[in-house]
Amino acid sequence: MSTAAKTYIGLSLGNHNSVIAIINKDHRAEVIANEDGEHKTPTYIAFSGEEEYHGSQAKHQIVRNAQNTVAGFRDILGKAYSASMAEQHAGFAAIEASADGSAVFVIRAASESGEGAELRLTAHDATVRYLARLRTTAEDYLGRKIDGAVLAVPVWFTEAQRTSIGAACADAGLPLLQLVTEPAAAALQYGLGRGENAADSVALVVDVGGTGSDVSLVAATGGLVSVVSSAHTTAVSGEVIDDVLVRHFAAEFTRANGVDVMGNPRAVRKLRQAVEGTKRTLSSATTAPCAVESLAEGIDFNSSVNRTRFDILCARTYAPLLETIEKVVADAGYQLSQVDQVLLCGGAARVRRLQARVASLFPETTAVRDDAAEELDEVIAAGCAEQAALIAQGVADPAVAVADLKVDVLAHAVGLQIDADGLALVLRKDTPLPASRSVRVALPKGETRAYIAVSEGEPVPPKPESENDDEEAEEEEEVEEEEAGPTYRPTRLLAEMVLELDAADENTRVEVSFFVGTDRKLTVTAVEPVSGKTMTAVIPQ
Repeated sequence: MSTAAKTYIGLSLGNHNSVIAIINKDHRAEVIANEDGEHKTPTYIAFSGEEEYHGSQAKHQIVRNAQNTVAGFRDILGKAYSASMAEQHAGFAAIEASADGSAVFVIRAASESGEGAELRLTAHDATVRYLARLRTTAEDYLGRKIDGAVLAVPVWFTEAQRTSIGAACADAGLPLLQLVTEPAAAALQYGLGRGENAADSVALVVDVGGTGSDVSLVAATGGLVSVVSSAHTTAVSGEVIDDVLVRHFAAEFTRANGVDVMGNPRAVRKLRQAVEGTKRTLSSATTAPCAVESLAEGIDFNSSVNRTRFDILCARTYAPLLETIEKVVADAGYQLSQVDQVLLCGGAARVRRLQARVASLFPETTAVRDDAAEELDEVIAAGCAEQAALIAQGVADPAVAVADLKVDVLAHAVGLQIDADGLALVLRKDTPLPASRSVRVALPKGETRAYIAVSEGEPVPPKPESENDDEEAEEEEEVEEEEAGPTYRPTRLLAEMVLELDAADENTRVEVSFFVGTDRKLTVTAVEPVSGKTMTAVIPQ
């Protein structure tokens, strides 16, 4: 985004791939291509002799030079060394503990003279080098200096990790405007709480990335988005899906040639790079090829897989993601039927069968969306670019780090009690505060008093399905009655109000306004506009 000689970018710094975006002259998010013409830049650094490689060129070094290739450094930022780090990064540059207890990548690359040279890079050092290259990429593409960036971090990042990201940006010469959480950036790009989606809503952000998945339940009202609940899992990711394809094609190669691939690390790395393209193709085509030149013992490999076979191979892979979704929703005190939208992002979320499995958890009224960007791995960067544009316009305050912003939310749903079992919902649970809503209530003709009961409420639990097939007709009638009934029920009466009126006619309406401030105090005002009669109740929470 460029305004008043200021150029701002949005940046998604992923543990596997990174994406840079801007808001173009048409006021739309546009992803910047790197030097190789690609919209994604692999989050890799590699060293060969005295040469240093970044992005795709570094990733290509994995086949011949994995021991001097650094990957996964984002998630190590701000953390002390642990043995699990070395295990997780096995096959890449070795990780050791430094004198101060932090993790250090050890690079042993021979110089042009043939002498061995050891380079020790902390996660901070690696991130600084990588961010500096991304800044250069953006400046070369735009032809001007970058004056600021909005950068996304995982919602589970600690304060130490956020601080480390900020320090790395400073050392890389990349001015940091603001940190935002990844689900907030995704929600922004999907337009949650704005425009056509301005109504109060509860959305689930499902981010399936290269090395893990994040599931976040977010509530939106009045343009404010708050993360209600979230969870991270490494059991489902792009790499896990790649593993399935690697094992499938390796077994096929072994059957055809009698050569073991899985016992050959270099062959496995070759095959892994090839299946990434196969998986990507299957998101838009019914069949995809997989070809590797000289996979093992000089034998070329050429094969293909159709989407049906791929879905069968990966069928069990998606279960941990579905379990995580159910847990996140339940931990927030919600039911799956209360989620209005599911917002997909992350490259691995483009897998059609995975999308269908996620959609199967929710009723048909819940929209499962993948329409926020041309590619799902561009959604978060585009959302960061949108936030950068808001800062440029003076709408958002860059001094407030969105990742650290603690939004007060409503502890319980509130509404108008209809009867002992029914509640007309006015404000949802977890609505960001302050919040205000108004409803209009009709009165029977001739009525001289408006009775208003304000209550807290909870969702009506879904009725358990019967296992008796002989009662199918009765069950269908019961389901119809349940769907026609209230979806919320009262749990605690907060206030009762009686507004004295002249005799009501068919046009008489009482407007009831709810306002909850950041002090959590609920103010309910009932007004009959024609007569001007009014009554107010203040309810401390």
